[in-house]
Amino acid sequence: MPHITLECTANVDIDFQDFFEKLTAQLVATGHAPKLGIKCRVVASKDYYIIDGNSDYKMVNLLIRLREGRSTEVLQNFSKIGMNLLEAYFKEAINAKTIILSTEIKELIKGLDLTKNAIR
Repeated sequence: MPHITLECTANVDIDFQDFFEKLTAQLVATGHAPKLGIKCRVVASKDYYIIDGNSDYKMVNLLIRLREGRSTEVLQNFSKIGMNLLEAYFKEAINAKTIILSTEIKELIKGLDLTKNAIR
């Protein structure tokens, strides 16, 4: 674990592989995320409505789901790592005031969420 989902509007254009590579490296460097368990994906929505329907507006939400048991400080750090990286990648859209960025941490309950990793 963690499962990382970048939810965004379809008008978002970044190098997702590069983004995930940097995010993974930073999360692993904390010592609280095992590299072998990290899985990343993008879910882009072509149908969306933001504020007043302006098609130039963009939205990005970084969802990090992981097993429960980490301290609030660790979870806050994960969220800050994500937001800092989002801000770096979307600086132009931030300056143009055309984007909404967010991070979200969801803890999965041990014993209720099952995983079988056959890659290891």
